[in-house]
Amino acid sequence: MSSRAPLAAFLILVSAASSRADGGDRSHSVPLRLACELATERDFVAAAVEFRRAALEADEPAERAALLWTAAHAYLEAGNAETAESMLDAAEDADPALADRAQLLRATAAFSRRDWESAAFFSENVLRDAGTPEARRAATRWLAVARLRQGHVAEARQALATDGETHALALEAVDHYQRTPRRSPRIGGVLGLVPGLGYAYSGEYANALRSLILNALFLYGMADTADDEEWGAFTVITFFELTWYTGSIYGGIDAAHRFNRQREEDCVGRVLGNTRVSPELSALPLLTLRWEF
Repeated sequence: MSSRAPLAAFLILVSAASSRADGGDRSHSVPLRLACELATERDFVAAAVEFRRAALEADEPAERAALLWTAAHAYLEAGNAETAESMLDAAEDADPALADRAQLLRATAAFSRRDWESAAFFSENVLRDAGTPEARRAATRWLAVARLRQGHVAEARQALATDGETHALALEAVDHYQRTPRRSPRIGGVLGLVPGLGYAYSGEYANALRSLILNALFLYGMADTADDEEWGAFTVITFFELTWYTGSIYGGIDAAHRFNRQREEDCVGRVLGNTRVSPELSALPLLTLRWEF
């Protein structure tokens, strides 16, 4: 009986120590598990807060930096680029070795702010420092899009041509963009003096036909009421005709602007594709990147 007492006491102590250790692990992982669940549910604002909480509890600088990087990604998904960049600053302070991966999100943050110069700058940094083919592939597309947004089409094509085989579809999109001339809003307005012609210039043939028919109807109404000397009706119809006629002029201008915006958006969409980077949540608190193209 007495010989078993020390053994029993030892087992109790081991069990208690194990329980405390397990409890410590669980207390550390609760914010991280919650953050991952929230991110999976696309509640990125709440997920970012929990990732930050988990980072505060992390003992290792590399783990803290990884969690702060993931918080920055969540803030970007939530549309908060400013806070995302402050998280990236904190991540780099915690682990300077994370700087190359921080550049990836800085480029994305610049895109969300429509700061094309910064987006190009960070994309070039990623190309210079990238350690994986996926990062280089994404950065090349980002750089090309930034150049397109800046109006530097030749530079966009040059960026993609560095690995033309990988970016063949993107190069084709840029070539198509170059072959399709932009529309001049000034010419669209001048052509709009002939109802419908300004719309037709930018390829909006349904609007062109509608403008032509409506202006023709109002002109017919003006002529008919003038012949019958119905000056009250003539005045009302003339007022509406002037409205539709000036609308044809301004419509030609707007149609040209719409054509140019859509031309650019189509090219950007084809160059960028589904390119995006995100953290592999199951690997946290180690930072593993997941790429989509």
